[in-house]
Amino acid sequence: MIPTTLSIATRTLRPSILRPSLGSLRHMADISVEHGRGTWKTYGDITSYQPGKFQIKTYNKISPIGLSEFPSSQYEIKEGEAATNAHAILLRSHKLKEEEVNLTVRAIARCGAGTNNVPVERMTELGIPVFNTPGANANAVKELVLAGMLLGSRRIVDGVNHMKKLGEEGLQKERVEKDKAMFGGRELKNKTLAVIG
Repeated sequence: MIPTTLSIATRTLRPSILRPSLGSLRHMADISVEHGRGTWKTYGDITSYQPGKFQIKTYNKISPIGLSEFPSSQYEIKEGEAATNAHAILLRSHKLKEEEVNLTVRAIARCGAGTNNVPVERMTELGIPVFNTPGANANAVKELVLAGMLLGSRRIVDGVNHMKKLGEEGLQKERVEKDKAMFGGRELKNKTLAVIG
């Protein structure tokens, strides 16, 4: 449509009036998808492109439960370099480099708290939003804190290490009953193990 309009304009207008108009039209017509993308050269691999599906590139091991939120009828999930036309990147602790971000990428999600392993400033310059999922692993962290407090209050790790040492010395059978009193710990009832938060 624009080329037809420009060709009609060039035939009907005087050249002195046309030059400023064409210059401003050319400037306004620059609406390329990759505007502001810097000097990146490639757009991906056309052979792995599937029309109608979003491709998601993953780094690290992402939970299958989380990935199941992306229906296979709409999303194609590939690991690392196999995703040559990725629209989004999901990662955990992988230290992402700019050269790993395809031109087709439109969003980056850090599966966890923080985004210190993603070059956020550069991605912002390129127009790619970076976000995280704070609280996604909150239950796991709570359980580990409780497990650590229980292990510490009952001195279970100390007991395991003591038994390993006795096993290496060949003394575990004769000392197990005698030494278990060393690691009795204390019951939790009416006790404060820790104050958190």
